[in-house]
Amino acid sequence: MATAGYLIYCGVMPLLKTFVAIFVGYFLAKAGRFSAEASKGASQVSMNVSLPALIFTNVVPAFTSSNVSALGPLFLTAFSYQLMGFSFGLIIREIFYVPRNFWQGIVVLCGMSNWGNLPNAIVSSIMQQAPFDPKTDPELGVSFVSIFIVSYHLVFWVAGAARSLAWDYLPGVPQGEEAERQLSWKEKPIGGFIARRILRLTVPSHAMPAKLENSLSDKIAERLDSPISDSSVDIECQEVVEAVTYDNDPDIQLARRTSRLSVSSRRSRHPSALNAPSSVMQPVVPPAPSASHSSVTQTLSPTVTPSSTFFQRLRHTLRPLSAAVTPITCSLAISLPIALITDLKALFVNVTDQGGPDWHGPDGNPPLAFVMDTTSFIGDMAVPLSLIILGGSFARLKIPRPFSRLPIAAMLAAAFAKMVLLPVIGVFMIQAMTKGGLIPREAIAERFVAMFLSGTPAAVNQLIVSSLYSPDGDVDTLSAFLLVQYVVMFFSSAALSAVALLLL
Repeated sequence: MATAGYLIYCGVMPLLKTFVAIFVGYFLAKAGRFSAEASKGASQVSMNVSLPALIFTNVVPAFTSSNVSALGPLFLTAFSYQLMGFSFGLIIREIFYVPRNFWQGIVVLCGMSNWGNLPNAIVSSIMQQAPFDPKTDPELGVSFVSIFIVSYHLVFWVAGAARSLAWDYLPGVPQGEEAERQLSWKEKPIGGFIARRILRLTVPSHAMPAKLENSLSDKIAERLDSPISDSSVDIECQEVVEAVTYDNDPDIQLARRTSRLSVSSRRSRHPSALNAPSSVMQPVVPPAPSASHSSVTQTLSPTVTPSSTFFQRLRHTLRPLSAAVTPITCSLAISLPIALITDLKALFVNVTDQGGPDWHGPDGNPPLAFVMDTTSFIGDMAVPLSLIILGGSFARLKIPRPFSRLPIAAMLAAAFAKMVLLPVIGVFMIQAMTKGGLIPREAIAERFVAMFLSGTPAAVNQLIVSSLYSPDGDVDTLSAFLLVQYVVMFFSSAALSAVALLLL
């Protein structure tokens, strides 16, 4: 039986190199040697090249027909964590003081977690030692983490969590110092509903009713999705994009693909790009058609216009689904069939121990072993590079002054909910799933990943997307929430690792 000191040591030591990499990024950014532009370029490499390569390298040899059953329980676990996190955010918003322009932000912050660079670094480090098998479990652990990454993409981009951040910046929502005015419980969304519908109380007139907020949201969406303005919006978007410094960030590209609200926010933040002469901003009007052409146009218009409108609306409807097509999800979609089809897998790795064919080239390796070597070589930089990028983002966080302006109680409550309460629930939930047979008791890598990912801090991607929607780019409140959670992470990760190791 391992002692408590040994378990704490095993939980802390693998995290040291993770924290060192984060501090390297932090100090480089503070010293001016890792600029925001350099960070965006590194983020492109990490998100689009190294992390997909890492997932492919780990999924192909790790997944087999015997452990592919882990996909269902892990997806269920991931969505359960997100649902509980959203619920915590709603409760915190109703109980504690939260600035009016952060009401939806705190819900998303509690529901969405960093399931990318951070867990990959910690999981791959911890699984290099007992009780794990260092030959197979590190790759298997990263493969399991990729399931959580996919669930994150589905909820944040496809289900609309990212687009919902625009609700904090709708017309009528106070901004700046006006947003910091503390409101009573009757002026909160859930409290107001209870006060009006159940307790029959009078809600102050300056509170924005839910119906008005919904109607404003519908009007904005209707105006921005109108097919009539497609050409002018595309022209304006193309010109404004040239003035946006975040243009090449992969997360912002996803935000543009899932919502046009980012166009309106960029208009307000970059007026110089929109003050061009009207001849530049207005689409060119074609010359009037001749009489022979006009008859043809009148004949075809009844058939062309409805079909064009139908396909335009279909395109707008399916627009959010395009967010699911990312290098990471594509890597998982390609690697899973290869891992599960033995004859196909034999082209990449040796599968004789799984009863597969013994295909090899002149060098004795599988014919496509060079693909695995290449993706492994490229994927090895994913974890340290992502951690350095994370450290650099911490160095650029802007904390409001004075600190009394901050919603301290809500910040502590959110950190407690994500880093303490949810991990406790997650540990008990995974133990119950193991006892019920949903997760095999001997699948220690799966159990560890499912437990550990219950206690990760909020995703930094929210910072990027929120800055798009904010009229002035001010996301200082969100920065303060993130900073508190990542400080708490240094202590909670070691404790959660030790607890998980004790229960395996």
